Amino acid sequence: MPGDPEQPAAFIEAVGRFVDDNALLPPGAAVLVGVSGGADSVALLAVLRELSADPARGYSLTVGHLHHGLRADADGDEQFVIELSRGWSIPCIVDRCDAAAEAKDAGESVEQAARRLRYAFFLRAARQSGAGHVAVGHHADDNAETILHRVIRGTHLRGLSGIRPRRGIGDSQVHVVRPLLRVRRSEIEAFCRARRLSWRTDHTNADTGYRRNFIRHELLPLLRERINPAADEALLRLGKAAAEAEALLSAEAARALEAARRQAPADGQVQVVLDRAELAGRPPLIAACALRKLMEEANVPMRELGMERFEELLALLDPAGPAAVPLGGGWRMRREADAILLEREGSAPDAAVGPLAVECPGETVLGDGRRIVCRIGPFDRQAFERHCRERPEGVELLDADRVEGPLRVRSRHRGDAFHPLGAPGRQTVSDFLTNLKLPRHERQRILCLCDGSGIACLLPLRIDERVKVTTDTRRVLRISVATP
Repeated sequence: MPGDPEQPAAFIEAVGRFVDDNALLPPGAAVLVGVSGGADSVALLAVLRELSADPARGYSLTVGHLHHGLRADADGDEQFVIELSRGWSIPCIVDRCDAAAEAKDAGESVEQAARRLRYAFFLRAARQSGAGHVAVGHHADDNAETILHRVIRGTHLRGLSGIRPRRGIGDSQVHVVRPLLRVRRSEIEAFCRARRLSWRTDHTNADTGYRRNFIRHELLPLLRERINPAADEALLRLGKAAAEAEALLSAEAARALEAARRQAPADGQVQVVLDRAELAGRPPLIAACALRKLMEEANVPMRELGMERFEELLALLDPAGPAAVPLGGGWRMRREADAILLEREGSAPDAAVGPLAVECPGETVLGDGRRIVCRIGPFDRQAFERHCRERPEGVELLDADRVEGPLRVRSRHRGDAFHPLGAPGRQTVSDFLTNLKLPRHERQRILCLCDGSGIACLLPLRIDERVKVTTDTRRVLRISVATP
């Protein structure tokens, strides 16, 4: 009950025990605390502040807050966090971004862009403050929602285990930790009320147009009402069981990986050599987990690797299977005689391009010497038909009036997606390039030409369906890429 001195103390003790049991924060750790202003992040900061007073812990705290530019009351959230930090004499790092514009530019959802920008900010702020850990306020209810979302979307055992208490940010030495992962939302709000802590309410959390909010406000309540009043607890038990099974599989996979590992050449391109027969003799599930562990150790980008790709990797172990499997990010795995090689494809990546404004009409020179030339003219049916027959390399024709706003050019990003001309629907750029079987050195030089609605053209390969020339076209935008 509010005002009960025992309740906040028990809450803090439970969080501290979870931190210790999962080795989330060592004594004296420098911690960046992500604070949005909501009840969970306010409670997290309050708990870590009190735990830090224990000389055996002695954490050094810094607050980090990112203004995503998405809501009218976000300015109030930012000011609330600044004042909260100042009142507790905790340093505060604040930054701003335009998540909606970034989402359009990258061809991804606003949720995806906001998350990516948030963790990029956390990494910058952690390095600025000297923190090796970023604490965020995910709690048990978030975990149950995540598990249900993954069940519906489709996942493997690791996905069923839910949100991890600790994970790295990319290939950095900074780790995200989640001290509140075993406490419920109701407990967090009860703690805030007992300590008379105020917090901000994000009203977009009620918008069920977002998948997470739909699960929270509609799907889970329906499951509680119609099937199981304790549906959340059932999901969390599933997650715990999956995590325990995953730990056993991971240990077995590590042993299989070490048994299969062979000496790699010193040329720098082949990173790891595995004995094919040794790995093929393991159960497929163990072999797949071993390959996943190998790729994680090498920092191969894993987000693009779905179940189909892992089936292809397992097929590498069969002498009659594929000879090589592209992994994305400049990596591939291939079979050579009785060995499986994890290697870099081609040479080092070219320098990233942009985002850079494109002169339209006009000419834009890139840092690597390539030139993008844009010309706008009236639609000429004969010229268009000749272009379709001859398909001149590096030249694309778009409906100028379907291009929305100014053009920008940039290198491709993870998660980029578009609707290739003539394709049945939207697909990721990564999948599109994989299907074309382009060599890695060519994939690295692909450019995304973006307008206000996302990728308009993947230069120099394919335009987006929405900007194609049709019988209604009045003006044509001719885009060509010239190499030095």
